[in-house]
Amino acid sequence: MKRHYLGNVKSNEASIDWFFGQYDETIRAFKNAHGYASHGLNSTSLDTLAAGYYCKDSRYYKNEKLLELMNNALSYIESHHRPNFTIDMMESNFFCSPLFEAVNMSRAYRIMERYAKTEPEKTLLNRFTSYLPIVVKSLLNGGIHTPNHRWIGASGMLMMANITGSSELRELAQAYLDEGIDIDENGEFTERSPHYNEVCDTSFMIIAMETGNMEYLEYAKKNMDLMFNYIEPNFTVFTQNSNRQDKHEGDINAITPTYYLYYLYVHMSYLTKNAQYAKFADDIYNSVEKAYGRGPGYLWMYMAYPELLEYEPEMEQYPTSFNIFHNDIVRFRNEDFSATLITRSPNFLFVQKGDLRCFVRICASFFAVAQFKPLSIELVGKDKYQMKMRAHGEYYGPMPVKPASPKWKEMDHSLRPVNNEIDLEYTVTVQIKNDRVSLNVKTSECDNVPCKIEFCIGAPVDVKYDSVEFKGLPDECLSVNAKEIKMSKKDDCLTLTNSFSKHTYHKDMRGSIPPSKGAFTVYYTSFTHIDEFIDIIGTKEA
Repeated sequence: MKRHYLGNVKSNEASIDWFFGQYDETIRAFKNAHGYASHGLNSTSLDTLAAGYYCKDSRYYKNEKLLELMNNALSYIESHHRPNFTIDMMESNFFCSPLFEAVNMSRAYRIMERYAKTEPEKTLLNRFTSYLPIVVKSLLNGGIHTPNHRWIGASGMLMMANITGSSELRELAQAYLDEGIDIDENGEFTERSPHYNEVCDTSFMIIAMETGNMEYLEYAKKNMDLMFNYIEPNFTVFTQNSNRQDKHEGDINAITPTYYLYYLYVHMSYLTKNAQYAKFADDIYNSVEKAYGRGPGYLWMYMAYPELLEYEPEMEQYPTSFNIFHNDIVRFRNEDFSATLITRSPNFLFVQKGDLRCFVRICASFFAVAQFKPLSIELVGKDKYQMKMRAHGEYYGPMPVKPASPKWKEMDHSLRPVNNEIDLEYTVTVQIKNDRVSLNVKTSECDNVPCKIEFCIGAPVDVKYDSVEFKGLPDECLSVNAKEIKMSKKDDCLTLTNSFSKHTYHKDMRGSIPPSKGAFTVYYTSFTHIDEFIDIIGTKEA
């Protein structure tokens, strides 16, 4: 977008400043924050460095030292291939293809190809051209081990195929695409990861541009539309439904800003003339500029795709209120209030008011197997959902015959008679309204079991109940009998109703996952059977 251009120039300059700071003269390469150099860091630096070098509005324009650094980074990556041409992604993957790196290198190459004029610039371009056959062999000799690798790999392969003319690379990319696209009717990819959603969506956008088959844009659009439903009231991304590491299970302080989605929504708004994508990209830009005084840092998009420099789109508000239920997630948002239900997680309910976030857990000390972790959600009324879980315990009598070995682990315990089988069942009903969540927790079967309902709150917060007021700090907790407990952060407030405290066996309860690190936790404690009704109410406090 034209208005964003100079802010992205400024951010690119800051990125190049960082690269200069990471440059090690002794090895003539960039080191990462962990203190080592890698093919990944040095190859993915090239599009950022080339954009700054060739941008007339950058203070790094035609900077000789920057040209030297690009030459040295190229030398480093040339010398860091295995004998079979694969590379090492030092953080976790070895003897792998440069699947992600191929995209950055392709962008860098096209920027250099477009703008190189002087002899030193042409020399670098020629060196880069000579190196590309090694990249092709590396891509051909590697493979994938996650679902998204197919799509990022195919996008990079097609870019490299169009640059080098490699028909083998084009055929390999098509072979992955011929497997079929793993997106469901709701727009979710297999990994259900907001981080890898961007990877997949950008990949399909690139695949469409590189093949000329614009039907691939439809996969990106379907997921991008879904992503609007994962935006929280404070303009962060809800990630707890992910199957990957960006889930941040149980981490109250794990925040995922929207910054990484910027380029995808800018370019897709241009390609599809989608005014909502344009508005979302503009809001991301504005949030970054407000926080850092510059843009998100994607100068290379203007240099690789000059048409975006003059792009001034129409804008239309994307959804900020929604109510969806599909598969095993409920996402509700009414402007600055949101509620989420998920399965497969002990953190099954999330409530957020503005910047103030809370998630809920339930556990009982029943045989250390009663951490509530529902496997399904059932719609039982208008905006009313039910989740159940049954825990089982039993005891065993002596072996009917003497075992072959006295060692416990070598015995066939299926031969033992079973005594005193007992279950504990939870029925959790959640009603979502515009400003609150009404929670009913009911147990059945085994009675007299210590149990708890756990509310994990982003700390620090101002806490008030009855006539008591204090600051709720990270890793502290509260368990009291009160009509309501109010917790506030600036003007955002969450109120918990009908609290009860019949014991203090909560933090260390057997079978319970550890307290959420950094959270202020409110424990409601009792003994089964319970049938309790609790509201979590979101308000603005003056």
